[in-house]
Amino acid sequence: MNGLYLAASGAASKVEALNISAHNMANSGTPGFRRFELAPQAVEQAPSPYQYASVPASPTLDMAQGPLRNSGGPLDVAVVGSGFIRVQTDNGGEAYTRNGQLEMTQDGALLAAGQPVMSASGGTITLPAGPITIAGDGSISVNGQLTTKISIADPQGATLVPIGSSLYGSSSDDPLPEATDSQLRQGFLEESGGNPITEATNMVSIMRSYESAINAVHTIDDTQQRAIQTFTLQA
Repeated sequence: MNGLYLAASGAASKVEALNISAHNMANSGTPGFRRFELAPQAVEQAPSPYQYASVPASPTLDMAQGPLRNSGGPLDVAVVGSGFIRVQTDNGGEAYTRNGQLEMTQDGALLAAGQPVMSASGGTITLPAGPITIAGDGSISVNGQLTTKISIADPQGATLVPIGSSLYGSSSDDPLPEATDSQLRQGFLEESGGNPITEATNMVSIMRSYESAINAVHTIDDTQQRAIQTFTLQA
């Protein structure tokens, strides 16, 4: 029975890996997307001495800097460094994003990933009409006048979990500190960390591994059924 459990656990881990790779591929065009990484782990469960494949409760994020693309958009900003743009969630909490494709509502509210951008001094950002300049430290000037500063959060030492729509939250629910090693580049966008060609290759490899594990499940099951039938006839 242990062989059957080993093969089945391997197949289950490949299904989860396939879901993660498909998600990465689907977001390969999302600015600032952080690709997910899933590393199956070997675990032991008493009283069996065998190790089984298991997947972590949530995937980890690949925090590598993505390539920058010159978009020329005045509301496009790329985060250079480890920082994330701090935004306010619908319930008044905090979330974080690398999607620097900013938007402005009719009343001047600045949005990132569809959520209000927070300022370094607290609260959300609302801008007057006029030409916008965004400096490297996140300072925003409108019509040449310094208006506010975008808050850039430092994720180092924290665990970020995806919460959907290019947004990430802190696993501890504690607000992240201000980043000191990150800059914003106006007129640029950070491209997705996921590469569609790489993800497509990964999916093919995962599918082959899954098929091998399933074939092993069937083979072991057939062998056990024949053994049971033989034992029954002999009895």
